[in-house]
Parts: sequence; structure tokens; C-alpha cells
Amino acid sequence: MSDTIVVKAVKDFFTGKFLFMSLAPFVVPVILIGGFVAYGSSEIITLLQNGASSGDFSYIDESAYPTLAYILSFTIVHWIIMALFVLFGTLGTVLLSLIIAVITVGFMTPFIVKSVRKKSYPLVDKGKETAVFTSIWMLFKIFLKFILLFLCTLPFLLLPFVNFMILQLPFFYLFYQLMMHDLSTVGVSQDATKIIQENRVSLLVVMLVFFFLSLIPMFGLLLQVFFVVYLSHFILSKSSINRTESNIIVKDN
Repeated sequence: MSDTIVVKAVKDFFTGKFLFMSLAPFVVPVILIGGFVAYGSSEIITLLQNGASSGDFSYIDESAYPTLAYILSFTIVHWIIMALFVLFGTLGTVLLSLIIAVITVGFMTPFIVKSVRKKSYPLVDKGKETAVFTSIWMLFKIFLKFILLFLCTLPFLLLPFVNFMILQLPFFYLFYQLMMHDLSTVGVSQDATKIIQENRVSLLVVMLVFFFLSLIPMFGLLLQVFFVVYLSHFILSKSSINRTESNIIVKDN
């Protein structure tokens, strides 16, 4: 069944409609992040780069921060600063792009689900959509838990080798919850919530694969629609099986 779902998702994704939807989440993060870097942080970046390369940290008050000025006088410290700046700057850009892409695709989820159902699962009944205020409240709780989880991971950033992976936990939580929220609130099927609960281990593994693919910049921005297409097929196919089994039981009785 998994192979069938993958094949169906790939075929749907490489249609003109879904490819067009894939480009929208790509363009939005590029414009937003590009604008932020160009106009909001260009002076900060230049300041750090110049200081790290030349050793000129004259913008620091040496009388107020003598220890910091002494530490920054070493060449190796300059290289560490640049390396950390590039590492966390790149990681932050990728994660921010990922979250923006997920949120952007969230607005397209109803159209994606409707298209998948109409093409492959016309007999599966549409579920009830979640009310707007209820959906907003659910999103608020998701982001609140994300912030708390993110704050809990901050102390671990001081640990070498662990800091890079530990930072992924809150973002994976946000990635997973936003995806599941989008699918469950648009009424993908009547038993969508039940299917998600019963297959949470399988979905967790799939979402882990999707998340690590998303950390690759181009993959992360262009494959969000594919992820929704795959998950729609996953839920709708199981809803279709449940519907068939229910009909068989009714006939037998």
C-alpha cells in the first residue's frame, strides 16, 4: 500500500497544477528572507564580517568590556565567530524558510485535498471542517508549545555535537503539528483524526523523512506540496479501505 501511495503522490505532484502550487511557497520565502537580509541585517553582517576579518572591534567599549575585547583580539576567535555566524545564519535561514513554506502551503491544503479526493477517492466522504476560531486556538497552542520546547533546548546549545541536533526538535514538532493540523481541520475525511491516531508511528517516521528532506534548502521549499499530496493519499486511501470493510460487514449482516 505504501508503494502505491508513493506512486500516486509522485504522479499527482508532477502535474502542472501541483508544480505551480510548489513554486508559490518557494517564491514567498525567497522574497521575505531576501528582503530581510538586504535591508534589515546588511549593516550587522558587514560589521561582523569586517570585525572578524580585520580584528577591528572598536565598536566595543574596551573599558566596559575588557575581557571581551581581549578575547576578540585572537585570530582564532575571529574564525570561530565567522564559522558560527555562517553556521547559525544558514541554519536559521533554512528553518525559517521551511516554516514559511509550511504555513504558505497550509493555505493551499484545502485545494490539494479536494483535488486528490476528486481524482482518486471520489467515494470517500468529506469530513467536517474545523471552525475558524477553533483552528486559530489550536494553532496558538501549537506555537506556544513550540516556544516552550525551543526555550527548553537553548541550554543544550552549549554542548558540542549535541547542539546542532537538539535545535531540530522544536522545529520538527512545529513541522509535524502544522502538517497534521492542516489536514485534520480541512475535513480530509470523516475518520481522519482516527486514522492519524492509529498510524501515528508510521506518520512519525514519514514526517521525519520529510523533515530532513526539508532541511535541504531547495527540497524544503519545493516539496511541501508533495508532502501534503502524499499525506492526503495516505489518509484517504485508509478511509477508502475502512469504507469498503464497513460495507462488507453491513452486507454480511
